[in-house]
Amino acid sequence: MMLPTGLSLSTRNALAEALPNANFDSAVLVGEGYGLVGFRVPDPTGDWAVRIPQPQASRAISNLKLEAKLLPSLENAITTETPRKSNLVYDNEGTVIAAIHRFIDGNPPSSRSIRGARRERLAAQIATFFKELHSFSPAKARRLEARTVDLWPDLYQPLITKTLPHLGRAGRTWLKTRALEFERGGATAEVPRVLIHGDIAGEHLLLDADSNLAGVIDFGDAMIADPALDFAGILNDFSWPFLERLLAHYGPIDSGLRERARFYIDVVPIFQVQYGEHIRNGAERLTGIRRISARARYNMQAHSRLVT
Repeated sequence: MMLPTGLSLSTRNALAEALPNANFDSAVLVGEGYGLVGFRVPDPTGDWAVRIPQPQASRAISNLKLEAKLLPSLENAITTETPRKSNLVYDNEGTVIAAIHRFIDGNPPSSRSIRGARRERLAAQIATFFKELHSFSPAKARRLEARTVDLWPDLYQPLITKTLPHLGRAGRTWLKTRALEFERGGATAEVPRVLIHGDIAGEHLLLDADSNLAGVIDFGDAMIADPALDFAGILNDFSWPFLERLLAHYGPIDSGLRERARFYIDVVPIFQVQYGEHIRNGAERLTGIRRISARARYNMQAHSRLVT
């Protein structure tokens, strides 16, 4: 059996035991994230998604464990397709070496090609997914080991502190200013907390050939936290007008949700800076630094236009 990326013999053997009918010789690399490498593995009974933690990303294993506990309960709570037959694969020492689930066929959205009725329909479908996920019982989610997270002190504030030393002068000034504005506006202290996906982006929203939402994948960052983070994730691939359509289908939201979503999407490059050191030989981190610098330049240009 051969797999890409030079996996160890023990990993190969464990995967072969977990999926005895799978054709690993024909495995195809489908994605590489901050903590995981994902493959599509053909099987006569239906293809599998196999995700393997990267050596430097111990956090990925805890995410996979959470996902394995959570996904079976989401199958009955959410009408949108989510990964089925999820399981963990262990080596002889009891260490998680991979996660498997049935492969969901679909492609990431290309917002430029989705127009008119298709666009409205997709907004409604994503809104339904969010509404059902955000309505999942927080108490049940906690029993499944989902963490309750106050996003500002628990996640964003520490990440911003770690990001600042990597930035140039203009980038540091912009990021500090943006963080201070958010903190002075109340940050996340009094916001609603519901079960959220936590990593909404194009590669996790899969569409069929007619631009319907075919499935949502990668729930390893799920947590009980501010729902604005999921809405902000839409802005990775779609415009504000599309998000407004989605919000109209979703229903009532709290008064500060839009501003919090704006902050989360504004500072999203901090994740590239923090976790991108090992992606594409560090190019991912450089991309994050450049994106923050671009935001700083745009802010200075906008300010200049206002005062002249």
